[in-house]
Amino acid sequence: MYDLIGDIHGHAAELHRLLKKLEYAPDAQGIYRHPAGRQVIFLGDFIDRGPHIRETLQVVRGMVDAGTALAVMGNHEYNALAFWAFAPDGGHLRPHWPNHILQHLETIKEFSSKEQFAEWRGYLAWFRTLPLFLERPGLRVVHACWDARFIAYLRQELPDSHLTPDFLLRASRVGSPEFKAIEVTLKGHETKLPGDHHFFDKDGHRRTMVRTAWWRDPAASTYHDYYLEPIDALADQPVDVAALPHAGYYQDETPVFFGHYWLRGEPRILTPHSVCLDYSVAKGGELVAYRWHGEQVLTPAGLVRA
Repeated sequence: MYDLIGDIHGHAAELHRLLKKLEYAPDAQGIYRHPAGRQVIFLGDFIDRGPHIRETLQVVRGMVDAGTALAVMGNHEYNALAFWAFAPDGGHLRPHWPNHILQHLETIKEFSSKEQFAEWRGYLAWFRTLPLFLERPGLRVVHACWDARFIAYLRQELPDSHLTPDFLLRASRVGSPEFKAIEVTLKGHETKLPGDHHFFDKDGHRRTMVRTAWWRDPAASTYHDYYLEPIDALADQPVDVAALPHAGYYQDETPVFFGHYWLRGEPRILTPHSVCLDYSVAKGGELVAYRWHGEQVLTPAGLVRA
């Protein structure tokens, strides 16, 4: 069975603490193992923001390479691949704009010497081996959004669910099918706020597009339930389903585990078959896991905090 761990963002101390709480212990080589053979599944976003990114990567990759863990790609690993990949017409696939550099800065600082940068190139190559999603008997894992349409498209284009250089290039073109599939799978669904409504994100940027709760039925939700940022003027209004670009939601009974959304407050189960494990450890929150024993209906008892 599996222990699923949310976004780490370089917070190695919390990762060590959570692994030990889950009863994993390092072997002679420093690889965490569980005495009963359980495996961790990491939900992506190992890098950026935090104080010990290199150590986090050493722990996570060490476990994956040793077979004591699995991992999926997060949007920060994807962004890093695009940030360091050259574009055919010059520059990089992810432009080196100030906001992109700032988001990636803590990682750059940890691999700033010649020797460290050689190590970083090894991690970039390893990122390309991470699947964009995982499906195992009884559960599904994705960094941000399990939308069956885009999962099917990715299966068709990438049979082993791993990025290729060609797909990365095509996905860097805004508006392409590859771009849309990556945006939804690794970053989630967004919709435009009505009128001139806006909010400021965790980095202080003014936003008019807001992430939506793809696990909820929008027709049975208020905007407070469906928007993943507080928009007080709309909070109690029922969702205008006709205005949504995509009104579908996750209705399958296979449990799905994901991260990405910087949730706050008490860790909780979102629906009987869905749980987000990102509780903003990089912004003073907690590193959270779910200890899964094969159950189809998820319960609060499975949630574990560092």
